[in-house]
Amino acid sequence: MRTYEIISSEWDGVSTFKLVDHAAKAEAEVIPAVGFHLFRFDVGNESYIAKPESLAVLRAQSSRYGVPILFPPGRVKQAAFTFEGREYRLPANREPHHAHGELRERPWKVVASGADAAEGAYVSAEIDFAEHPEMLAYFPHAACFRFTYRLKDGTLSLSGEIANRSSQSMPLSLGFHPYFAFAKEEASRVRVVIPAAAEWPLSEDGYAAGEPAPSALTAALHQGQLVTELPEYPGGSQMLTIKPGHQSCELHYEARGTKLVYDMGDRFPIHVLFTAPWSDAVSLEPYTSIMNVFNEPFSADLSGAKGIAAGGTFEFSWSIRVIALD
Repeated sequence: MRTYEIISSEWDGVSTFKLVDHAAKAEAEVIPAVGFHLFRFDVGNESYIAKPESLAVLRAQSSRYGVPILFPPGRVKQAAFTFEGREYRLPANREPHHAHGELRERPWKVVASGADAAEGAYVSAEIDFAEHPEMLAYFPHAACFRFTYRLKDGTLSLSGEIANRSSQSMPLSLGFHPYFAFAKEEASRVRVVIPAAAEWPLSEDGYAAGEPAPSALTAALHQGQLVTELPEYPGGSQMLTIKPGHQSCELHYEARGTKLVYDMGDRFPIHVLFTAPWSDAVSLEPYTSIMNVFNEPFSADLSGAKGIAAGGTFEFSWSIRVIALD
């Protein structure tokens, strides 16, 4: 038997790709037709990603399960912002605001897939704004997103490139919203470790209300905070600035004797920690910038505000692996 397999499958009649690593007893599954969504990651017969009960639920609530791709992450006030003197008006998909972008729910086009000893099991897909006139109408940049999920040596990774093929620089605010699952009875034995440098004070509606500073929460997260001791929703969403350099977070599943290591690379200086009220899951969310970034008054070095030059690219990678708990 080969170590790696890529299996074409279906979920409620829609095509999916299963990435299998037999040696690590790991399996991941993505659905390109709904936002190139990773909706399952199992290791050793344990589920580590919260899966919705049906495809219909995922289509209706694509930001609430699996690993949604967010562009932009979070909410944009009044569904509008200004970048380099140009005004952008987004669809008000969470009246009167815009939330989480459309990449998480639109179909992506598969451009490559395979499995072998050198590459592991992988699937690549892309979405190009130039092929979606209705998106170009509010985001006038021929931006092409090409991402690859790969399962190799027990590690599930996502790497990607965003290419700006337009003649003007484009605003960049990218994030991911992985829902890491746990059983209800093990919640009191799941611990979160995040290298947080500072916590952003938030307004009642969740936007940045001042500059970030070290806090009791950031100190607790360095040592590991139990999921059951995190603030409850709606105060259960915290926006953090991560320590500079290579960034890695952990979830300690004490009842399972395993540790999930989320290696986020060095492209995501902002992190949102979120406990979902509708699911037994906790989200560790890497962002390139704070929510609503281009409407906020903070300096770019604090907020992460940036763009991609005309003809330029933005590249990133992150990975998840499950290992034995020390």
